[in-house]
Amino acid sequence: MPSLVNQILLNELEHAFENMGSCVVLDVGPVQPDQDIEIRGKLRDAGVDYRVVRNRLASKAFAKMGLDMSVALKGRTGIALAEKEGAIAAAKVLKAYITANKECPIAIKGGVVEGEAYVGDQAGVIAELPDRDTINTKIVTAISGPARSIAVIFNAVAGGMARCIQAKVDKGE
Repeated sequence: MPSLVNQILLNELEHAFENMGSCVVLDVGPVQPDQDIEIRGKLRDAGVDYRVVRNRLASKAFAKMGLDMSVALKGRTGIALAEKEGAIAAAKVLKAYITANKECPIAIKGGVVEGEAYVGDQAGVIAELPDRDTINTKIVTAISGPARSIAVIFNAVAGGMARCIQAKVDKGE
């Protein structure tokens, strides 16, 4: 019976990992029930599906995706699954929670963003990554800045010429 249950859980994890865009792997220490409810609520508000998983099953599901997350899958593990780059928002929420609570029983151990695995020291970087909207805004600003400057220059030349012609007309020349 346990192997059947494990197979069902593994299939569910594999399906969830295939459909995710990104995830954050957490070390879930001795969490009190009220802390667990608060953490789950914050993650739910961020649009993230959170679950505590068995390390062996999670390792197999990650391996099926071609990701080695064995370093992050130690101890009691929770995984926050998100669409697209939603794990970045989840990591930011978790980092803020960890910072606000001095004796916080959770820690970010790893994650996956756009198919790239982050484990160990790199895991903390996930919360500092910009989201897609921020990157798009920076790209558009970088592209539109020089174009706007060129438009202003052309407009100034044409405006100056129009003012000179109008001055000549006003003088009657």
